[in-house]
Amino acid sequence: MTVATVVLAVVVAALSLALVASVILARRRAAIDRAALARLTAENHALRERCDAAHATAELRARMVAHVSHELRTPMQAIMSLLALLDEHGLPLEQRRQHLSTLRGSTEDLLLLIDGLLDTAQIEGKRPSLRADDFSPRATLEQLVDLLGPSAHKRGLELRAALAPDLPPRLRGDRLRLRQIVINLIGNSIKFTRQGHVELRVAARVEDEVAHLQVEVSDTGVGMSPEALGRLFREFARVGDPSVEGTGLGLSISKQLVEALGGRLEVDSDPGVGTTFRFEVRMPLLAALPAEQAAAADNRPRVLVADDDSAGRELLATALRRSGYAVDGVADGAAAVASALARPYVAVILDVQLPELDGPDAARQIRDVRGDVALIALTGHTEIDVLGRCKGAGIDAILIKPVKLETLRATIVRVAAQRTQPVDLAVIRGYVTAEDPAFVPGLIDVYLREAERDLEAMEEAAAGQEIARVAQLAHRLKGSSAGFGARLLAERCQSLYAAARAEQPVSHELAALAREFGRVKSALSAERTRLISSSS
Repeated sequence: MTVATVVLAVVVAALSLALVASVILARRRAAIDRAALARLTAENHALRERCDAAHATAELRARMVAHVSHELRTPMQAIMSLLALLDEHGLPLEQRRQHLSTLRGSTEDLLLLIDGLLDTAQIEGKRPSLRADDFSPRATLEQLVDLLGPSAHKRGLELRAALAPDLPPRLRGDRLRLRQIVINLIGNSIKFTRQGHVELRVAARVEDEVAHLQVEVSDTGVGMSPEALGRLFREFARVGDPSVEGTGLGLSISKQLVEALGGRLEVDSDPGVGTTFRFEVRMPLLAALPAEQAAAADNRPRVLVADDDSAGRELLATALRRSGYAVDGVADGAAAVASALARPYVAVILDVQLPELDGPDAARQIRDVRGDVALIALTGHTEIDVLGRCKGAGIDAILIKPVKLETLRATIVRVAAQRTQPVDLAVIRGYVTAEDPAFVPGLIDVYLREAERDLEAMEEAAAGQEIARVAQLAHRLKGSSAGFGARLLAERCQSLYAAARAEQPVSHELAALAREFGRVKSALSAERTRLISSSS
């Protein structure tokens, strides 16, 4: 091997080693670069996650602030409304006390919200914590109507309330959340209603000691399209007039609260017609408190005022309360009938032109069941046909508007006294003589025996379609009843006689006559016992 060959081999070997070293170095550098890239990627990912978390936290805080702000505004609105009412000059002391009591309750609600701020918001889980309060649903809802009424009136709207007369006296549940939901719904309706009314309707169905509270809020506002309804309950969504102030949270919060209470918030709406929100929640029944039991046993006579004019209705109610009456108010004829048949009113005051059922039709349904309640009509009409309809419906007195309050009070006293007593005992006592103390008790025996026989004969004749016989017997019983001071029973006999003569169905008239005779029999039997005792 020559020297040249050896040198060439050495050079080739050196070049090979250099190439291998270069490859190894390149690989090491690539590995280092990959590791650096991996670290950089991981760091970027971590930074991105922290950035996203920061954005989520900021968004959560913004939503929480908006949510809490909305919740705090609910009792604050109540407080501001009450302060405005208290600032009115000439407000009666009784109303001031009522407003102060409600104001105290609103401030307590505000404290509850503040004390449980983090717990009640719980936006992330969208499951607000609930309280278990013992409360009166009627008192709670009536306070809300009183609070929000001025806001509605300021916009030229009427805020109506139709609370079923058979609402349970006490429930156990989250009163604060129920208030929030109803205030949000009524407030929303007031915002988007330019004319007409907003109405709160509440009823209850009781099953196994649990009340299913059914709540509706309806309005005559702008309404919504189907597309708008699809976005209605989204947070921060604004549906409807963009000029109306709001955060877009009220309905979203209401939906969450209804669902937290175990219900579902539903809505029906027609553009240009109006919107109705409804939900149903379940709450256990509770026994009435002693104070409520005392109120239920209140000896004050109770009066029902039915008038669709809320201002006029409240004026009458306030005047009658000052006169010593307990007063309830309703806005339509159907509610008047339901309430009159559920509570022991001494008098029902009916405006002739009522929605649902007008005054005479409502009076007729009440009179079919109750003969002991005074029915008084208020009307601005003096037409003979209107007055005739009122008399034919069993209305005791018709007062032409405007009515002096003194006249109304005197009419209630007079008519209620006539209706409360099934028998004018002064009539029967006028027959009493010292010479024959057994004479009147004997008369009572004869009258009751013959009246019972006539009533049984009328029922048999009606069953056999002997209408002429029914009319004959009713006419006879009318005369004898009037002679014993049973004026209301005589009226029932006259109504039955008129129906039979006109060959109209007599079952309702006959049933009403039988009920009234039961009252007369009890009163005369008690008087007979008293007369016998006093003569012995």
